[in-house]
Amino acid sequence: MDAMQLALEAAGSAYHGLMMSVSLVLAGILLTGSAYYLVFIRPHMRDRSARAWLQYLFPKEFYTSRSAKIDIGVWLLNGLLFIPIFEACVVIAGLMAGVTFSGLFSAWFGPLAPPTDNLALTVLIQFLGFWFGQGIGQYSGHLALHKVPLLWALHRAHHSAESANLFAFLRSHPLEHFTNGTTRVIGTAAGTGAAVYITGGTFLPETATAILAYNILYVLIGFRSVDHLHIPVSYGRFLDVLIGSPIMHQVHHSAEDKHRDVNMAGAGYLFDWLFGTLYIPEKGETWRWGLNDQELGENNPHNSLRAFFIEPLQSMRTEIRRMFNAR
Repeated sequence: MDAMQLALEAAGSAYHGLMMSVSLVLAGILLTGSAYYLVFIRPHMRDRSARAWLQYLFPKEFYTSRSAKIDIGVWLLNGLLFIPIFEACVVIAGLMAGVTFSGLFSAWFGPLAPPTDNLALTVLIQFLGFWFGQGIGQYSGHLALHKVPLLWALHRAHHSAESANLFAFLRSHPLEHFTNGTTRVIGTAAGTGAAVYITGGTFLPETATAILAYNILYVLIGFRSVDHLHIPVSYGRFLDVLIGSPIMHQVHHSAEDKHRDVNMAGAGYLFDWLFGTLYIPEKGETWRWGLNDQELGENNPHNSLRAFFIEPLQSMRTEIRRMFNAR
């Protein structure tokens, strides 16, 4: 199978994944959001009808605002065009590399006898390799997007969202898929490859099943479904740090100064705890969504689709000129 065919298959898989993710995200909102509504919101409401329930899950103002309309347009363009292109490029890059991380470890250090023949333990080791690799890849890439001015010029388009809604997750400039996505891909490949090398050099189908089940459960309990919504789901301080929770990412989108550059990780916030970027919201704490006081509302730099796609490029050009002038 040649590179072009593999790239086309990867793009096709991206389209299929997008369609599947829509139903999965809606299921996560209905499951986790409804549980939160029934336990914490409905008992204090006078109107307890099905309509009130749906209005809580999907507030009209969060889907009809100017910011939300940008979210929907970006969501469509990313899902239908840019993400499939990114997936195809990932496949081609993998072919160009020509080796896996597990193969590299074997070449460098020689074959390694597996530490156990217990299937469950082997799957656990490989899964943890995937989990930690993905985590450090996500954290390092996301931290760079916030701390490197050239990359922040790109990433701020994601943070200019002012309405919490289910489309905000894919509100990212197309170039960001290649910057942030690269570290996630490398981190996941390295972590999984190291674990596969340690366990004998074979990636088990049972591990693939465990990763798939984890990703589905991850969405159903609120991650990547409620984490860009207004529903402040928390699992308690310990679990919020260990495995993560929607509210931990929601505060990452705050426009308030005290929440600047916090909670960079995704599946669990151990790396934020280790590197000093952790913030656990207080009970009942609220905040505005967006960039900062100076860039909200009418001053939002991305109040149109054109501005969303063009302004980050202009800001990057400014940063590049500043870098050269500094030299």
